[in-house]
Amino acid sequence: MKIAIIGAGPAGAQLAHELSMQGAEVDLYDPRPPWEKPCGGGVTSKALAEFPFLLENPASQQPTPRQPSPRQMVSSLRLMSAAGREVTVKPRAAFAIYSRRELGRLLRERAVEAGARLHIERVEKTSRESGKWVIETASGAVRRVDLLIGADGASSVIRRRVGIRFGAEDFAYGLGWHVRGAPAASQVDVRYLAGLSGYLWLFPRVDHLSYGIASGYRETTPAELKERLLGYVEWQNPEAARRIRSGAAETSFYAAMIPALGVSSWDRLRASNADEGWALIGDAAGFVDPLTGEGIYYALKSAHLLARAISGRLTDYEEMWRESFGRDLRRAAELSDRFYSGNYAGASMAERMVQLAKRHRGVRETLRDLISGDQGYLDLKSRLVADAWRVW
Repeated sequence: MKIAIIGAGPAGAQLAHELSMQGAEVDLYDPRPPWEKPCGGGVTSKALAEFPFLLENPASQQPTPRQPSPRQMVSSLRLMSAAGREVTVKPRAAFAIYSRRELGRLLRERAVEAGARLHIERVEKTSRESGKWVIETASGAVRRVDLLIGADGASSVIRRRVGIRFGAEDFAYGLGWHVRGAPAASQVDVRYLAGLSGYLWLFPRVDHLSYGIASGYRETTPAELKERLLGYVEWQNPEAARRIRSGAAETSFYAAMIPALGVSSWDRLRASNADEGWALIGDAAGFVDPLTGEGIYYALKSAHLLARAISGRLTDYEEMWRESFGRDLRRAAELSDRFYSGNYAGASMAERMVQLAKRHRGVRETLRDLISGDQGYLDLKSRLVADAWRVW
């Protein structure tokens, strides 16, 4: 079977690896080399347990004094509410924070080693002819394949090409800075935002700090998000703020759209069509947690599920992803408004969650499992309510 995967991020590269290992003929397309994508880079302990290769270093990435490990292991996270409350949570197992450039390089190398053909060029046109997909690239190359896979991110061209549409309400908007040379941080920070459905973050990486902020698309302006984030950076790390405001060479700005599907979009979402020979994975399919914006695990997981479906029946993919994580992410979409701005004992769920976690070990354990990926959303509220009753 000949397969074209458009997009060589975590989802596309992982799928290319698994399909190549199954003996498929795989062409993997991306217009640029691995890059420092706008993202915290956090990989949950659940993801590390399911995909243990993430803790390995290929020959090209063996740590040396001049080239340290591509990941930073972190064992604590500070949660801060919009009202200023804070609590530090320690997951059961450490989680990894990757440079997205290095994670991309790792995954692409695995795909190529497994036999996938990597093309660093843009796909200019896709068309359907006589039961095959015809792929035309910027260099003029033309290939005919049996399956077309969209793994080309939140703004996926392939998703639109196959007729799947997301509205403005199905996205969040994020921006931030990577800062090198400022004093290091020892833990992850997440701070919820007053009046907005989002949060800001600090993720310490191996050689730089990743600061970011995200909220619902069009809830506010990019300028407002920048000022909120800079206010936090100045409080947390004045030297980093000075570098950002001066436009120092050690800083780089980023901005991106992030899928954050609403309930109705989850209900009508179709991520594959066996008759037409296409499928979507990762951000291109909208497989991102609507509450947290976390997508690396779902990128890898959806790739793994699709590889299994292709080796059997592609028609099984829909039920596979919904059963594995789709229903849980739909529940996250249901909880989103209440989590950030609803009334939960007089405040948002996020505010009460942080407040109660300071007072009660059971709530802290719930948060710990949520952060690790071991606590889903389908029974999150009932667990928090039970913990709250024990507190009161």
